Amino acid sequence: MKTWTVLELIDWSRDYLKEKGFENARLETELLLSHALSLKRIELYLAFERQLNEGELARYKALLKRRLAGEPVQYVTGCAAFMFSEFEVTPAVLIPRPETEALMEFALRVIGEMAAAPRVALASSQAGAVGACEDELVVADIGTGSGVIATTVAQKIPDCRVYATDPSRDALEVAARNAERAGVAGQISFLEGKLLDPLREEGLEGRVCALISNPPYVPTGDIPGLPSDVRDFEPRGALDGGPDGLDVIRGIAQDGAAFLVPGGALILEVGDGQAETVTELLSESLESVEVHKDYAGRDRIVAGRRESTDAVGGSDG
Repeated sequence: MKTWTVLELIDWSRDYLKEKGFENARLETELLLSHALSLKRIELYLAFERQLNEGELARYKALLKRRLAGEPVQYVTGCAAFMFSEFEVTPAVLIPRPETEALMEFALRVIGEMAAAPRVALASSQAGAVGACEDELVVADIGTGSGVIATTVAQKIPDCRVYATDPSRDALEVAARNAERAGVAGQISFLEGKLLDPLREEGLEGRVCALISNPPYVPTGDIPGLPSDVRDFEPRGALDGGPDGLDVIRGIAQDGAAFLVPGGALILEVGDGQAETVTELLSESLESVEVHKDYAGRDRIVAGRRESTDAVGGSDG
């Protein structure tokens, strides 16, 4: 049996994957091999001359076979990068993408501004009640999936409370493990249920300072045309947004404002070409609705604010 060094295996696998039509052949080779060898990817570069034993080679071949069958490399290795951190992913959750990093960057700016602002009494829709921003910053992540949004918010804004919902119990288990690994499990409540229903059950109407969601937004008819590694492996429930892709977004747009404190923000990731329609939907219940671009310059983030004219006033009463 041939003895392979790390560098030889990288070179051979890169060329083989290229021949099979894989665009990111070198990157995927390194991700698979570092996983097989229990090394960080950067550590491969310090081990080019290392010879693989039979067990290591067998593990690598098994991983490579799964990738050649079309399984996304993130599912093969069980992890995906997001905002310079690594998160566990399984076929129960959507693989995080750069568009969601852009959503997260914008959301963190908004939440950071709220966190830095003086706490003021905010009138609720219920007479005599006071919004939660007076005492704590409450953030909701609707359709949390792997929990990358909820976990990142908790990491970056340590004094906030996050409620993360998802209809999939399997997804919530992945999200909870990611929060635990990041050391922020105590800040996040993971709630099983459809869309905003779990927030309603928790009595969070008028208490949420920022409501964030990367919802399903792919039109049902477009799913057969998605790349095979998306169509055949990622959870359909996290992709399928109904006939026009907006079924879930409509539900959030219709009911989301009721959960926000005055001045609170609703922030959505939307599909390419959907921003104008979503802007119209949010404008029915929110003000200052704006569209923001992702890293590729596409209109993929739509955000609006609950009307803030009903604030009770400053800290001096």
